[in-house]
Amino acid sequence: MTERLYYTDSYCVHFSARVIEHLTWEGQPAIVLDRTAFYPTSGGQPADRGTLGGVEVVDVAVRDDGAVVHVLSAPLPEAGR
Repeated sequence: MTERLYYTDSYCVHFSARVIEHLTWEGQPAIVLDRTAFYPTSGGQPADRGTLGGVEVVDVAVRDDGAVVHVLSAPLPEAGR
């Protein structure tokens, strides 16, 4: 399950996290992080937008297992690139 930083700091705009999974979500590249400040679509509120590693986050959703999925406009570059 993803640690949700927005519960303790709703103004957080910079954070460090580890990618724990790469996947495809509704045909788009996506990742799951160990922690996030991105609020997912919920209760009528749209998801946060921003960037991760220079790649645009176009949607944020929660999986049935509680993991927060960050849907990206393009795949993240490989580590160290």
